[in-house]
Amino acid sequence: MKLKALSHYSGDKDSRFGDCILLYDSTSLVVYDCGHTKHAEAVEVFLQFNSLISQVHIVVSHNDGDHTNGVCDLLNWLNNHSKYTVKIYSHQYLKHVDTILDKIDDGRRTRDSLKRSLLAEFDNIKEIIETAQEFGFSTIEALSGTGVGSCTIVGPTIDEFTDVAAKAVDSRVGNNIGEGHAEETVMNAASVQLKCKLDNAETILLCGDASPSYLYNLNSYDIIQLPHHGQLDDAQAIFDELNDSYSKEYFISDNTGSGITSGGSDKLVQYMKEENYSPAMNTKTGLLLLPKNGIGVGTSSKPQGVRLGEMDYRYW
Repeated sequence: MKLKALSHYSGDKDSRFGDCILLYDSTSLVVYDCGHTKHAEAVEVFLQFNSLISQVHIVVSHNDGDHTNGVCDLLNWLNNHSKYTVKIYSHQYLKHVDTILDKIDDGRRTRDSLKRSLLAEFDNIKEIIETAQEFGFSTIEALSGTGVGSCTIVGPTIDEFTDVAAKAVDSRVGNNIGEGHAEETVMNAASVQLKCKLDNAETILLCGDASPSYLYNLNSYDIIQLPHHGQLDDAQAIFDELNDSYSKEYFISDNTGSGITSGGSDKLVQYMKEENYSPAMNTKTGLLLLPKNGIGVGTSSKPQGVRLGEMDYRYW
């Protein structure tokens, strides 16, 4: 598989474009998140230029808009192009209502009221699943061990994402999971994690905004996505967990704009420089391609642009 991580457009680093990472071979495409309509348009162009692809897998890591806002646009486009077999992978909280109800255990909620609360809390996933089902696309629960084309979902566990759901709808508890610098908001913590082997046989872990406390077997990966757009505390927690943090390559999807709550990797970039790490591959500098020339880990950082109101085709 090859990886293409989308970036900002026309030099705009203020808009919150969010994440969109493509993993592909000659006949299949895995879309890991699609956080903006611009990303959806870019995926559409990519498919037009890679006409042998017929299988499209879309993984929704979690409910936040900077990971989901372009998904329904992409589904609409795919529905108008009948050549594609489309599968969507996401958490399906309603299948675990009884487990979540037991975890809340406040004596007030019924199964029906909990269902309504879950649908309201995870509204973006609800819309994506309903849109996919309307179009007759397959909707698959993102459980650990599930194959996504030639990639594999490796987390979180059922216990972890039902913990997240319980805390998300339970007003009696805080909105964070984890401890110390591994703490993360519940909406982010149980992001779907994806493992994929690249064409050069190196293995990459994509983890969205997952809490580092929910990431396992980190030493087995060659390339690790540093979660939540390169926030320093999350990255430090991962470095602490590794046997040799300097032996790994790191990837950051930092294209979320300049808002206070938008993540951002500037502090991490400076920290890695001070600690003599090799610089992480970072979408803040442009489009990222892996592997480079099929040999070893490498990046190709190229800006995405818009020309005459259309997508710039030069880098597809």
